[in-house]
Amino acid sequence: MHENPKVFEDGTMKVPVKMEYELGEQTEQRLREMGVRCVGETLDVEYYYDTDSFLLASTQTWLNQHNGQWGLIQAEERELNHAQSDDTKKSEDEHFKEKKSKILNSSPEKRSGTGAVFMETSSHERPEKVMCKSQVQRTSSDKSRTYTELSDPYAIMSRLAKCLQFPLTHNKMQSMTMKNFLKMAQIQMYDSWTRTSTVKYSLPGGFSLVVERNYRNPTETPSAFLMMNADVLSISSELEKMDRLCKELGLKPKERSLQTIAEKLCDHVDNS
Repeated sequence: MHENPKVFEDGTMKVPVKMEYELGEQTEQRLREMGVRCVGETLDVEYYYDTDSFLLASTQTWLNQHNGQWGLIQAEERELNHAQSDDTKKSEDEHFKEKKSKILNSSPEKRSGTGAVFMETSSHERPEKVMCKSQVQRTSSDKSRTYTELSDPYAIMSRLAKCLQFPLTHNKMQSMTMKNFLKMAQIQMYDSWTRTSTVKYSLPGGFSLVVERNYRNPTETPSAFLMMNADVLSISSELEKMDRLCKELGLKPKERSLQTIAEKLCDHVDNS
């Protein structure tokens, strides 16, 4: 929540203060009315790839990239083992439900060249896209379908070459980059999705505000972090200024954050 006090050129001792709030419904409107400017923005974006005619989607195959990491998920038919234990079935069902909760939606008009919709959705549902995974390979089942996940570039290229019936030798793939493979296979990015965003604002009086949004959970209220360098010898008035700005912006304080920062700032005063 804070760092050790720092001595500035004018001789004052200040401590960085960071307090967490919930973004208010009118906060961004009030920022615009105050003429506050954005000084930085960071986006966590995931990209999705296919051919022009969506050949990958037509074979229940999804390719994506996130933070430089490639991921591929492919569905395959399989025979259900009826002798399988109830505990094993339950474990697989839970794993698949977790996977489905991380699947993203794209435009409903996008279909493959064969007319098949992503992930066998109905005509009124949106096609599903899959997020990148860190594990090299993992499978789970939904009825008679198995989902294989890959993150190793060579394994992904091998699977894509087989999926697209693309002639490529083992030696060529070993020396080929993913970028060159996609170009050769005529696979390109067709969509992207922002997972999270961080926007920083510079406010009057030496304050700054950072707003974080998590688009993976649309119902989650964005977090807002109000920061300043507070004069250690004038903690009470500094916190009052922060409180007034909080109210002016319509931020919703988190009780635990307020209590914790007050206690730690008091410790700084006692130690000084």
